[in-house]
Amino acid sequence: MDFDFSYFNGFIANSNSYYAHLPKETECSRRPELLSEHSALVYAYAKEIISKQSLGGIIENLIESSIPAGLDVRKINPLISDLFYKSIAYHDLGKVNKKFQIARMKNRADVLSVSHGFDSQHSIIGVYLYLADFFSTLLKTELTEAEQVFLSNVSLYLSYSIYKHHAPCLNESQNDTVWDNEDLFVLKSYLSLFKIDLNDEQIGLFHNCFLKNANFNFFFERYNSDVIKKKNTFPLFALCKLNYSLLTASDYLATAHYMNGWTEMYSDYGLIDDALRQKIISNIERNKTYNKAVYKTIAKDDIPNADQLREPSNNNLNELRKGIAIEVIQNIRKNTNKNLFYLEAPTGSGKTNASMLALAELLRADRQHEINKVFYVFPFTTLITQTYKSLSETFGLNVDEIAEIHSKASFHTGNYEDDYLNYLDNLFVNYPISLLSHIRFFDVLKTNGKETNYLLHRMANSIVIIDEIQSYSPKTWDKVIYFINNYAHFFNMKFIIMSATLPKIGEILDDKGLAGDFVYLVKDKSKYFQNPNFCKRVNIDYSLLECPCATKEDKCDYLSRLKECLFEKSEEFAAQNELHPQSVHTIIEFIFKKTASEFYSIVKEDNDFFDEVFLLSGTILEPRRKEIIDKLKSSALRSKKVLLITTQVVEAGVDIDMDLGFKDKSIIDSEEQLAGRINRNVNKPRCTLYLFNCDTEKTLYGKDDRYRFAREMDFEDYKSILDSKDFDRLYKMIIDKTINNNKSSLIENIHDLEGYVATLNYAEVDKQLKLIKSLNDSVFVPIDIPIQYLKNDIPILDEFEIHHGEYVSGTDVWDAYANVIFNRETDFVETKIKIKKLQSLMSAFSFSIFKGGNDYDVLKTYGEEKLGYIYLNSYVDVYSFENGVIAENLKDSNFI
Repeated sequence: MDFDFSYFNGFIANSNSYYAHLPKETECSRRPELLSEHSALVYAYAKEIISKQSLGGIIENLIESSIPAGLDVRKINPLISDLFYKSIAYHDLGKVNKKFQIARMKNRADVLSVSHGFDSQHSIIGVYLYLADFFSTLLKTELTEAEQVFLSNVSLYLSYSIYKHHAPCLNESQNDTVWDNEDLFVLKSYLSLFKIDLNDEQIGLFHNCFLKNANFNFFFERYNSDVIKKKNTFPLFALCKLNYSLLTASDYLATAHYMNGWTEMYSDYGLIDDALRQKIISNIERNKTYNKAVYKTIAKDDIPNADQLREPSNNNLNELRKGIAIEVIQNIRKNTNKNLFYLEAPTGSGKTNASMLALAELLRADRQHEINKVFYVFPFTTLITQTYKSLSETFGLNVDEIAEIHSKASFHTGNYEDDYLNYLDNLFVNYPISLLSHIRFFDVLKTNGKETNYLLHRMANSIVIIDEIQSYSPKTWDKVIYFINNYAHFFNMKFIIMSATLPKIGEILDDKGLAGDFVYLVKDKSKYFQNPNFCKRVNIDYSLLECPCATKEDKCDYLSRLKECLFEKSEEFAAQNELHPQSVHTIIEFIFKKTASEFYSIVKEDNDFFDEVFLLSGTILEPRRKEIIDKLKSSALRSKKVLLITTQVVEAGVDIDMDLGFKDKSIIDSEEQLAGRINRNVNKPRCTLYLFNCDTEKTLYGKDDRYRFAREMDFEDYKSILDSKDFDRLYKMIIDKTINNNKSSLIENIHDLEGYVATLNYAEVDKQLKLIKSLNDSVFVPIDIPIQYLKNDIPILDEFEIHHGEYVSGTDVWDAYANVIFNRETDFVETKIKIKKLQSLMSAFSFSIFKGGNDYDVLKTYGEEKLGYIYLNSYVDVYSFENGVIAENLKDSNFI
């Protein structure tokens, strides 16, 4: 059925008397928007989104897959489809409430007055009308009791989208007793306004037999309690989430349409069209010399033989990278109908480029042009920024074709000069290629939050490339693969999971592999991982582990001895460095920020060797971090002796090439990640990573199974895994444990998540997968930052009239931000746009800290909580631009 204006004009009695929206106060000459107009426009936007993003087949498949065995699919399918689309079209019908018309629409027309206890609310009245309309259909349809009960529950599930369409999130829907409420019975008078075919007797049945039984456990209690175990309940959960996404997104766009006086429908949803598809396919073959060589080699069928490339050299390394790229292309071409892929290759082997080749090949093979979006998913913003640049250059992308989506990203101005239209693109992530954080991505798949769930409909028909998945806690792996597996199957999403240390999480759910088995894009990884160009690129020295961990009492002595060892090894390397004579770039990584800071102080007190000593930790501001990384990569410093003292912020995503490494032992894949920052191009002999024991890793990793299993294994096995890069040995132990845990009915496991999905307990589903358990707070440092580090932010500084000479004052930036927050004259959306514009600038003066604990409390004594930040107003003695938090100056601190 087409729910257009003429439909609603006939469906709502006296429809010209009911308003949905008023114009802006500055446009009082415009007439109000009729409820019939808004309802038709919302549905038109929903149809447009469904058509443009090819969602019709996905919706139909979700409907069919949600119907339990034993029920008549042909009979029930169209009834659920009708419920799905009517929930969108009918969602605002409750605005016929006279109290709403008077209070919100200033409408004094003589409309139906009904006495009830819902004041000016409209959503609950809309739910009543929607369910009454369904009940009239139910009475006319010949159904078994089981079919009636199932359909009744689907109507309740979908009515929840109506009930919560103005709320910030969906709650525990199965616990919401609003439907089983006799106060609803007085709403029956509203039925006279609509063409809903119910007589008085049938209305009585609706009240006493339907609404009085309405709760979200109704179906599972009355129909078949075994259905949760026997049938995948994800499709119904996803159907309802998708319905909520489409309803709220369409409502938002339709409201924006009227409020902004658009004459044409908003229609650019940021999809991969034919021109962009061809540009990506063409540019991957010609924009980079190494990719030209890859395709030329494929054409000649002259594939590099890894066994003949064992001599360590930069040339052989590049040939091996070419071999990996060719394998990826060939295995994609053989498996274009598959949806799940592993891309496992050594650190420094060109995984990002290989992922771009895979992406282009999937688009090339997509002859039906079903794939219309790409998402890159990362655990670190540094990776997002680096990959954004690589993708833009390799594919020749314009600013309206790619966007970074994360908390530090600036307001993305792509297609439009109009800020509001750009705001809509930011809000709905309307870009063909988007790079976002893993938190944001998985929130979209599972969340009950309205604004995040806007994006769910955009997930369909996409390629998703997830990098560094080993950074997720092993406790989340089964939940992560549960969502990946189901969305790959039901939303036609193609997932490429890549890492140098890749846990095969697909093995956890092998018996439920809806989306099929994972395809290995590199079939025999050992020929690369165990090639000397990768596994011998960095020697790992374990001799320092013979010394016990430092204690609180002897830590200063331990660090002094460690310093002497580091200086000795660095001096030896510099003396023998033929590529860059008398130069050495050494990195040392600690587990805790305080230890890194203490070591930095020891080095600075007595340094007669290094030309430059940098400290890089999680409290260093982004401009300083970028300055340090840029210096390390510059040719000017390559002839110098440089020491980088850091924490784990450099392990993944920081594109630096060091000569020597020292690392406080933690977990195996962490060790490998740091090794990946050393001798990246195999052009330097004697490059070594020295592992040592300073701080106990148990403090951070005690609950991580990687730490537990590694601690229990023989040390020779530990060394063997790290030297041979056979991380599967460790990951198999963890995955086997997860599989066994999931067989138990006595401990919390994947079945809890499945149970919450089955009962649409949105809040508990959201809690089940937390990629980061600890809460963070942002600390704002009102320090002066040299303008040279903020050149990209000059347009924002000018727009907000923030003075910038040689330095930019953090106090001035904060004042501009506070003015936006407290300015009551701008409307809500304009304020959000301004906040988003300032976000990148604010992040330049901010760092994150774990919320709670002694360190957090101590740091707070130097500032105050306001506007969502800890404002560090007394930073002078405890913070510097060069070194971040000066831990030793904090009172009573064990700052980690």
